[in-house]
This record gives sequence, C-alpha cells and structure tokens, in this order.
Amino acid sequence: MRLLPCPALVFALLGLTGTPFAASAAPAAPPIDRQAVVSRHNVHVTSLDPESALSVGNGDFAFTVDATGLQSFPKEYYDGGIPLETLSTWAWHSFPNPDGLKLDDAMMSYDFHGRTVKFAGLQSSPAGRYFRENPHPIPLGQIGLLYKGRPLTPADIGAIDQQLDLWTGIVRSRYTLGGQPVTVETVAHPGLSEIAVSIHSPLVQSGDLEVRFHFAYSYLFTATSGSAKNKPPLIWDQPEKHLTRLGAGTWGFSTDGGGPSSGSTQLERTLDDSKYFVNVAWQGVGRLTEAAPHDFHLKTADGDALTFTCTFAPDAGTKAFPSLADVRTASADGWKDYWTKGGMIDLAGSTDPRAAELERRVVLSLYLMKVNYAGSVPPAETGLASISWYGKHNSEVYFWHAAQFYEWGHTDLLEKGLSWYRKILPSGQAEAAAQGFDGVRWPKMSGIDGRTGPGTINPFIIWNQPNPIALCELVWRAHRDRATLEKYRDVVFESAKFLASFAVLDPKTNRYVLGPPIKNVSEKAGVNDTQNPTFELAYWYYGLSVAQAWRARLGLPPEPHWADVMAKLSKLTVSDGKYVEIETEPEIFAKPGSVPTTMFMAYGYMPPTPMVDPAVMRTTWDEVNRRNGPLHWASWQIGEAGMTAARLGLPDAAVAILTNAKAPATPFMNSGYVRRPKEPNDCPTYLPVNASLLDAVGLMAAGWDNAPKVNTPGFPQDGKWNVKWEGLNPMP
Repeated sequence: MRLLPCPALVFALLGLTGTPFAASAAPAAPPIDRQAVVSRHNVHVTSLDPESALSVGNGDFAFTVDATGLQSFPKEYYDGGIPLETLSTWAWHSFPNPDGLKLDDAMMSYDFHGRTVKFAGLQSSPAGRYFRENPHPIPLGQIGLLYKGRPLTPADIGAIDQQLDLWTGIVRSRYTLGGQPVTVETVAHPGLSEIAVSIHSPLVQSGDLEVRFHFAYSYLFTATSGSAKNKPPLIWDQPEKHLTRLGAGTWGFSTDGGGPSSGSTQLERTLDDSKYFVNVAWQGVGRLTEAAPHDFHLKTADGDALTFTCTFAPDAGTKAFPSLADVRTASADGWKDYWTKGGMIDLAGSTDPRAAELERRVVLSLYLMKVNYAGSVPPAETGLASISWYGKHNSEVYFWHAAQFYEWGHTDLLEKGLSWYRKILPSGQAEAAAQGFDGVRWPKMSGIDGRTGPGTINPFIIWNQPNPIALCELVWRAHRDRATLEKYRDVVFESAKFLASFAVLDPKTNRYVLGPPIKNVSEKAGVNDTQNPTFELAYWYYGLSVAQAWRARLGLPPEPHWADVMAKLSKLTVSDGKYVEIETEPEIFAKPGSVPTTMFMAYGYMPPTPMVDPAVMRTTWDEVNRRNGPLHWASWQIGEAGMTAARLGLPDAAVAILTNAKAPATPFMNSGYVRRPKEPNDCPTYLPVNASLLDAVGLMAAGWDNAPKVNTPGFPQDGKWNVKWEGLNPMP
C-alpha cells in the first residue's frame, strides 16, 4: 500500500487549514482608475458584422442586438455569427409527450464491477431523443425594426457607428437608414428581464420606422441536416402550436390601425404547458397593432422619438413599468457596482506587446460573464447569448465558469449559481441511490429540472462530481465563518459520499479505482475501456481532502472510509517519466502526432496534491508542448494550460497561451465572444474560454497558496510587465 501524508499534513499542504499561504499582496500604490481601464475597451462596431453582435443583460436575462441596436436583421444575415437571441434562466419549455415516454425507456444496463447499474445511455431511442431535447429554454421574442413595413436588408443601412459602453452596459447605435439618420439606445435592467429602448429619427415621425415584436414557437432541434442541438433555428412556421393574446389591463392597443393612444400592453404567451408574459410600455402617443398572429408592430405619432420598455416575466405581475431613465440609471448603477467592488487589473504600464490584448480579453470576459453567467441557474456553455446542447447546463465546466467569480472578488455571484445546486440536491441524491451509490450524483447536461440528459457521454462523465466541493471551498476562503460551513455542508459532504462510494476497491491490487464505465475529460476513450484517468484521480483526492477539512472545521472527526479511499487511491500512471491521460491508454507518447493534455488539470485547475510529482508534471509539460506545438492550445484549454504553466514557474508560456495571437482556433472576436473550435459555426459564444482565461489571469496576478513571494507570481518578472491589481483573491 502506498503511504500518503497524514491528514493534518495533507490539509496544510493544500492550504485547507488556518491562514492560506497567499502570494504577497499588491504593493501599496494609487488606486486603479477602473473606469479608464474598462472604458478603453468599449466595443466599437462600424459595419454589419455578425461577429460583433452585442449583448446586454444581468446574468438571468440577456438581449443580443445587431448593428441597429435591436434584432432587426433576419437570421440569414447573422447566421454565420452570433445569434440575435432573447433568453432567460427562468423560461423553459417542453414539447408534448403524446406517447408517454419515460426516462426509464432510455436506460441501458452496464456492468459496474460485478453489479448491474442502469444509465440513460440510449441516446438515439425515442425517449433518449425526447429527454435530451426537453426541457429547453424558451426564445422569449425578437424585437427589431421594420423599414416601410418590411424587414431590413444590408443595402438599407449605412454609416454605422455603434458602441457598447462597458462601464454602464448601454449600447448606443448611430447609422443611416434609407439615407436618413437613426439613433438607438439599448439598455437592460440589472434585476429584471427587461430592456429599455429609445429611437430618434425623422423616419419615426414619417411612420416609415416601427418596432416589431415577433414570437416563435420554439427551437427546431432536428433538421434535415441532422442534429441541431447547438444554435438551432427558430420555428416560425407553426403559428397554430402557440398562442399570443392580450392580457388584462391593456391600453393603447389597436387591431384595426385606428386612432393613436398611449399606455402599455401585456401579451400573454402560451407554448404547450409553458406560459410567460410580455409587458410593453411606451412614452407619448403610440399604438401597437397586431399585424399577424404572434407579430405586433409599435408606431408613434408623437414626433421623431419612439421610447419603450419591454419586460418579460413568468407571471402576470405588476402593470407598473420603469421608464427609460429609470432603467438607464439602474443599469449604470449596477455596472458601476460590479466594476468597482470586484477585482481589477491594469496592464497599461507594460511594455510587452501582448499586454494590451490580454487586458482587452480580461475586461470583455468580465463583462460577458456578468451578462451570461451571473444568474440563479447556471446556463449552457454558450450562456444566454446562444443555444447549445439544447440550452442545458453542462456541469463539468461549471468550475471554469464559477471559480473566476471568487478570484475576481464576486463570490456573491458564485453563490447565486451554487444556490441551484442546493435546490437540486434531493434529485441528485435520488439519482445516486437509484444507481446504488451514496451521497449525491450531480447531473451532467441538465435543464432547470436538475436531471441528466440521456447520451453516450452524459451519464458517464465524472469530473463534474467534485466541482461543487471545490467551489464551496472557494466560498469558505472568501468568508471563513461558521455560517458558510453550515450553509454548504450538505453539498460538500453528500458530494464526498458519492466520491468515496464510486471508487471501488480492487481486491487483487488493494487499491481504489475509478471506472469503468466512465468517460474522462477528453471523452475520446470508450465508456467500458476507461479506468483511472489522471485528472479525475487527482480531483477525487482533492475533493475528499477538502471534505475532511470541512469536517475538522465543524469539529467533526475524520470520516474513516474517505481516509481509506485517499490512502489507497490508484496512483497516477507514469510512462517513461511522463504522466499519461488515462491508465488504460499508457502508450500515448509512443504514438506519432499530438497527445492529450487533460493530465495538466491535476496541476493548475486544482492545487498540487500529494498525488502529483511536480518534476514529472514538468517533464510531461515539456514533451507535450514539443509534440503539439505552441498553437495547439485552444478553447478552455488556454485556461488549463495557463494555470499549469503559472504553477510550474513558466509565466511567459502562460502569457503566450492566453494571448495566442497566431492561433486561429481561439480568436477573441470584437465583441469578446469566442467560438468553440470543434464546432465553430454551432457555438459562436463559447464562454468556458472567457471564464478559463479569467481563472488563469486571476491566478497569475493574485497568486496561490505557497506561490513565490513576489507580486504577480504568474507573470514574467522581466521588467516588461507592470501589473497593477486590486480586489483579487488568491487560489488554493
């Protein structure tokens, strides 16, 4: 049996007891001019660019606009870029289930070390397809401009001058339409699913410019081209399947094009068993006309200005609407609060030519994570800007998305997402029990219901299971109080129970093993052919060590079985002095070509554990980079590699990976969004890239427990980097 350090020493090595061995704080200096840092990266758009669609929102709601400041251009003009979506975390829909399909119909039996366990592995069965698609987010509606009664074309618009003011969250759009000037201001409320819009143009007064509120039924997930789980088209041609009707308390509504009036209108939307409400209010004299089912047009007869608010809500709610001025002020206050109370980094004094681009990526990523991922229900990997994986939350990347909130001084936003995990704890416990495990098994690809979607990968992913433990530990590091321990103890301890019960003691070798059947991070090896992936083993050890530390903090004795699993957990597989990705594929370095990289997550994504030998990890790093080349790092792997490089004492490599100017696979668009390299046309807003970059830069600046005692230990100390930072939290 391999001997590992005693628990007390393990806790000390991992920074789990007492005061963390944090990197030295930033030296005393004048406060960063945060508004200057943020504002120098305001997004400027001068053409009809589908990669420059801009999002406004608050984490639970997002509204993405084209160059007109609204969603005016038909799908074909923005199809190759960022979709023009209106999405929330609270609005969900399921297609009818006339055949009474049950999740059990998608189950398949697998051998789990001598006993039979059922997993929802029948992805292509009727039940598998149904429960993968359902529930899915509701497309709340498209709000765009009509010119002379028709949708806009690129030939109509010119002289585009659009800017996203990051400090206030306001999009200001100026352009010409049919040769006439148009100015549009678009802003989202910080706490409601609401936008406020002002439009100024002679075309408003002439009646040639009006606002269209257009509602689709849902998404078409199965098209003639095959699966459309990512960026699916909207269903516009089935008006009979949904209903849009006037709610109670409506003013200023006309069905016959009659006289002008003023006020507000509530629309009630019904899609099968789902319902939500759309509240439209305008200033001055105007009228809303039903042009066709699900198609409403708003005009004004009150000069050259058209100002309105549109609020989406899950219930009828109140008829009181904040004005444009109220929403504008609330947005500015909310964004100022975000920018001033969290962490900030200023690289303006650096002479390294990569500094400006790195700072741009950081600031835009901070903005996009607040818009897309700061809500009460973790959304899909593409956030609230686009649909991916049927709009479901993929929990294996939840650490990437949420850890950066802690690092950048917004632990409260991390806790908003964790609140959903606390809510779905009972269903996760039931899932674990049904499979014969203890504790809680967290869903992999899940809608708001907390149920894992069927698939050939989903039920077998395991690196999502320690994520809540690691994130609860970050919350504790931010607060270090009894209340935090009590609040999240069930999440931590139930997760640890699953980790310990999922690891099986092999009587032949007297060691605990992980899998089969499992899928590791890269998802490439077969379900029944994968055992003991390197990262997952290390993460299992770290998760159990954190859970034991929580027991000590609460005055509880160590859990003996957890300690036994930690002591006898399989070693990480080393081949010719290098870590391999999976024990059952030990010959990866003997094959020509590139090699996997997920083993680096055992030394970067988490703090080094006694499972990992730093010297072996460095040898592995050198060989992988020699084989794969510097342009290999793409997608969220830039964060994976950046964090590992920083901990290995390779700061220049970390910077090179995070700025990767020559790598075609991960360009940061003008808007700050990044495509998913594997499916670039399907996932144009792949937020694990933005989040992992923030994870890495936060680590590089604020440091980590036992980091070198220098300011910004993860940045080069060559005199070319003048890194000012404040409000960041060091990592374990």
